[in-house]
Amino acid sequence: MTKRDLFRVLIKIFGFYSGIITLFSIVPGYVSTLPNDFIPMLFLFVFGMIFLSLLLVYVLIFKTDFIIDKLKLDQGFDEDRIQFENLNNENLLKFAVLIIGGFLVLDYLPSFLNHTFQAFKTKIHSTENNIYTINYFNWISSGINLVLGYLLLTNFKRIASYFNKL
Repeated sequence: MTKRDLFRVLIKIFGFYSGIITLFSIVPGYVSTLPNDFIPMLFLFVFGMIFLSLLLVYVLIFKTDFIIDKLKLDQGFDEDRIQFENLNNENLLKFAVLIIGGFLVLDYLPSFLNHTFQAFKTKIHSTENNIYTINYFNWISSGINLVLGYLLLTNFKRIASYFNKL
């Protein structure tokens, strides 16, 4: 494996993780801030931020050689090759998908359990002075991230082979 291949895989891994975070955290967060009434500048700002986030993910995943060339990441090393005995691109991608799936599960499991507990508590204590409200948006978002993390953990071989073909 060359240094360029290593940087290519690392940038794609970061792009994949950024894509997951963008689609399931940033985009819903921006969309949830939109008011019911139409304010053109706010809509332009929100959709501009979503477009920039998705453009960054696209560049990280599909234009990795451009990034490596512009930042000169593969220059200045003594040797061009990295000697790993049994480590190839696909094995590294498998490891990365496992790490990303694990992070998603670890990051969003407490939030999902907290929202579930709060919803249960709100339903049991249905009084007029109830200070707890159910935040369905965050509850569903954390649930989707949990399912996505589970799918990444269970299908890491297929995902790694797909990204290795890109």
